[in-house]
Amino acid sequence: MHTSDLANTFEGGELADYLINFVTDLDPNGSGQVQWPKYTTSNPQMLTFLDGDVPVAITQDTYRQEEMEFVMEMNLAYPL
Repeated sequence: MHTSDLANTFEGGELADYLINFVTDLDPNGSGQVQWPKYTTSNPQMLTFLDGDVPVAITQDTYRQEEMEFVMEMNLAYPL
């Protein structure tokens, strides 16, 4: 459901700890958590929320790769 991350963040879900760590240390990672790697274009990894016993995982952000490449090509061909 869209905006479900708000409840996860502000009602004590998995994202709350990442938010608190980021606000205090500018790094979302903390002990006992899945380590959320820095997003880079060479290694596009994201934190993914899951249903079930394992609430989060790190996955590759490749589901929109073709679309992003198209947007970049159009931006280079027709700059604003």
